[in-house]
Amino acid sequence: MNDARRWQRIRAGGFWRCLLLRGALGWGLPFCVLWALIAQMLGLSPMRAALFEALPLGLAAGLVWGFACWGFTLLQLMKSKE
Repeated sequence: MNDARRWQRIRAGGFWRCLLLRGALGWGLPFCVLWALIAQMLGLSPMRAALFEALPLGLAAGLVWGFACWGFTLLQLMKSKE
C-alpha cells in the first residue's frame, strides 16, 4: 500500500477515531503497561498501583500522540496532492 492511500484511510476514519484509537488506546495504554512493568521491576510499587498511577499520564500522552498523528496525516495528504 502506498503512502497516499494510507494517509487517506486514516483521514477517512475521522479525527476522533485517530485521536482515541491511535492515540489514547494504541499508544497510551501500552505506555501505561510498560511504565508499570518498569516500576514493578525497580521495586517502586506493585503492578496494579503503578498501572493506576500511570493511567492519566499515559492517556494524556496518547491524546497528544493522536493529535500529532492527525496533523501529520493532513500534512502528508497536502503534499501528495501537489
